[in-house]
Amino acid sequence: MRRLPALLAACALLAAGCAGNPSAGAADDTLVIALPAPPESLDPARNGAGGQGIVHWLSYEPLIRANSDGTFSAAIASDWKYAGPGNTRFEMTIRSGVKFADGTAVDPAAVVATLKHYLVSPGPMAPFLTGISEVSSDGPIVRVELTKPNPILPYVFSQLVNWGDVISPAGLAQPDQLTSRTFGAGAYALDPSATVAGDHYTFVRNAHYYRPEAQRFEKVVVRVIPDPNSAMQALASGQVDVNLNATATLADQARRSGASVLEGNPGVLALYLVDRAGQTTPALGDVRVRQALNHAVDRSAIAAALGPGHSAVGQIAAAGTDGHDPALEATYAHDPDRARRLLAEAGYADGLSFELVDLLTFGMNTASQAVAAQLAKVGVDVRVQTDGNDLNRYVADLSSRRFSATTFRLTTPLFASALFNITGAASPLNPFQSADPDVERAFAALATAAETEQEPAAREFSRVVVDEAWFLPVVAVQNYVFAKGVAGLGGYAPNGALDVLSWAPQGGA
Repeated sequence: MRRLPALLAACALLAAGCAGNPSAGAADDTLVIALPAPPESLDPARNGAGGQGIVHWLSYEPLIRANSDGTFSAAIASDWKYAGPGNTRFEMTIRSGVKFADGTAVDPAAVVATLKHYLVSPGPMAPFLTGISEVSSDGPIVRVELTKPNPILPYVFSQLVNWGDVISPAGLAQPDQLTSRTFGAGAYALDPSATVAGDHYTFVRNAHYYRPEAQRFEKVVVRVIPDPNSAMQALASGQVDVNLNATATLADQARRSGASVLEGNPGVLALYLVDRAGQTTPALGDVRVRQALNHAVDRSAIAAALGPGHSAVGQIAAAGTDGHDPALEATYAHDPDRARRLLAEAGYADGLSFELVDLLTFGMNTASQAVAAQLAKVGVDVRVQTDGNDLNRYVADLSSRRFSATTFRLTTPLFASALFNITGAASPLNPFQSADPDVERAFAALATAAETEQEPAAREFSRVVVDEAWFLPVVAVQNYVFAKGVAGLGGYAPNGALDVLSWAPQGGA
């Protein structure tokens, strides 16, 4: 929305020179967004979730749109429902009149072809497709059959986890190009000539978009700015309009600079004790050891040290999200003496060691270091390796099974978090494919619960996972978005939804 200073032009960043400057000529018809790390891929099948998904939120129209108030609304699907009990059949009615950016029609056949493509295309979000065995169409109806219940398909087929992003026949015919071009029906399309992968991504209006009133900018530029302080400075100086590399510690500074601050999408920073069967670190196969680690940590002290926006938490669901049970907070009180007794009972009175891998994003490494320092006091040596903001390296390291733990952020809804982080055999966050009969029973009950029974089932699942100490929850942390000169921001849903297509120039239409 504002012209970036010439001295910050991409001449210093791009070998192509000033013609490739992602901000040159930017004015009130251009929205500039800061992102902490590049997307894993422009191919929806290979990208992850969270803020990096904004490259797809702009360029692919989802089947169902998740809104920042927590609701879902029609997009390519005009309506949807579970057909029959048990959450094993899902039906969507595909609206007519929607076109891909290349001008071809979005029809049920394209939706079916896209979903079948996702089913055979491995990617980091694949666990969310659990149970889906068949996709077919009957007139305007697309029918999804499942062998296992999945109660969150409106979420799965939204923009939040990519599987609702419908790909054009041309894109499916050229799958190798999905990593360098966009083939969606979204409000914008990638301009490859003004894009440098890993640095900035430029999007221009899709002339065929079926809701032109939602195209509030002529152009959107997504810039990768890994350092939160640099992203904050770029926002304050007008180089960036929306900052998705926003942190709790910078919220007050953002407000003082005149920025609007969105707070929401709470998650739990936790050590995932992924080697729960003790394959790499035998000690972690003993529940007493995992419980000892939980008792050894002073969560309140860590929350205070991390600062505003952080609060101590002893379970995998943050307060205000589904599955949170206040009664679980007392399960693992800070008690180093009890931690030492449990370690001794398990045969580790002389301590133990294991390796942990993490990322810098969202304070994960800070939490890792704080927990490692406290575990050292009870004789547990945690060797921390940080992969910076390199998601691909991180996934590879987890898959190697060298690391027995990782620090990551659990988010909502609980079934999605459980599927991705706990029970999903294909999840990179479950590299040892942990299994436990009590966890499996609680998960099955959550998967099949009717809408009125989902909250009690979610609380029971939380209880079982806490009892088994599969995680070492540390702090609940809010997510933030900072913005200047942008109207229509909306809120920040617990599931991470942002009203990106409602953002508009301040004082504009």
